[in-house]
Parts: sequence; structure tokens; C-alpha cells
Amino acid sequence: MKFEQLLNHFDTGICVDQMQKEALIDIALLFIGVDGVISESEKHVVRKWAKSLQWNSAIALDDYIEDSLSKSVVAIKNNDIEAYVQHRMNNIIDEPMRQLAKDLAVRVIEADGNVKQAEKDALAILEAEL
Repeated sequence: MKFEQLLNHFDTGICVDQMQKEALIDIALLFIGVDGVISESEKHVVRKWAKSLQWNSAIALDDYIEDSLSKSVVAIKNNDIEAYVQHRMNNIIDEPMRQLAKDLAVRVIEADGNVKQAEKDALAILEAEL
């Protein structure tokens, strides 16, 4: 049944749109932990923005966020930030969405009022992908 839904949605562009939304969330969540501290103010920025999305997935938005946050923490611990960003940016094909990725990252790193060098470095990696 889910495979049939996937095929039905593929033709309408819903899958591509959903992949971009997921990639945007993944990138925003990476910037929550890139400085080594998971701040509630930064999480709030991402959750508030994500709730404004039209979410078209069998996975609940909150579940997706929690799973993605844990994956981003692993990428940070393994020093795979560049590969993580590159992989996610490959799923963002629309230019306005690519710019939104940067805007979200900036909003996240500024949310706690303390922009650290690790955040600046990760932002430079993201900007190189734009």
C-alpha cells in the first residue's frame, strides 16, 4: 500500500517536495548541535519552523525530528559535517529552498545568542554548497 502511495505521489512532485523538507530539517538540526551544545532555544526555532510545513510522510514530524537530531549528533561526533551537509544539499533542488537552508542555519546558530567558531565553520561548508 505504501509503495503505491509513493508511486502516486512521485508523479505529483510530493516526493521531491517532501525530500527537500526533510533535508532542510536535517540541516537545521545539524546546526543545533554543531557547537557541542544542544540548546532548547535552537530546538525551538527548528520545531516552530517545521510545524509550519505541510508534512507529507508516514513518519510523524516529531519522530522525524528526534531521529534526525540523533543522526546529526553522530555526524558531528564523527567529524562528518561536510559529508552530511553535502548529502542533504543534494536533495534540495529548488534555489529558494537552498537559500532557505542557509537562512534556517543562521537563525538556529543565532538563537542562543552565542555564535561559536564551530558554527561559523559549518556555515561556511553550507555556503560552499549553495
